[in-house]
Amino acid sequence: MRGAMELEPELLLQEARENVEAAQSYRRELGHRLEGLREARRQVKSPCLVVWEKRMRNCGALPKRPRTFSWTAYQKYLYWLMCLVYLLSWMTQFLT
Repeated sequence: MRGAMELEPELLLQEARENVEAAQSYRRELGHRLEGLREARRQVKSPCLVVWEKRMRNCGALPKRPRTFSWTAYQKYLYWLMCLVYLLSWMTQFLT
């Protein structure tokens, strides 16, 4: 009986080592899969990035137009006031 009790910790230790080894192997496998997915994403993303970068370079080469029009705070206030008056006049048709 004593021999069986001494054997049990050895069996548990061996099983634990096997579990650790299996977990490490699974982790390596997942790492390889992740690298494959990252490579696939790079290959798919690459043409889109090339087009986007080309467009950004072309837009950057365009001459910038000087801003000649600027609304003052008073003009903005009048614009929104006119929008509000128009909206209220439109809504009154449903109330009468």
